[in-house]
Amino acid sequence: MDSKLSKEELMSLINSLNPKIKKSLKNTNYQDRNDLEQEIKLKIIESYEKIAAIEAPNFEEFLSEFLNKQKQ
Repeated sequence: MDSKLSKEELMSLINSLNPKIKKSLKNTNYQDRNDLEQEIKLKIIESYEKIAAIEAPNFEEFLSEFLNKQKQ
């Protein structure tokens, strides 16, 4: 099962966070807002890619591995 977001879905996610990002940028100097906004969006994308790359076992795989360790 591929649960990764498509590029369009990721951009939609970032756009949905845009009001919060803009609101938070009001706490910084006007000259720094554009750079900081780009940096925040880049960090969101980088964080998403890190999280999406994590491969966790499903419950059955986890249980099987756990039981095998118990036998040893």
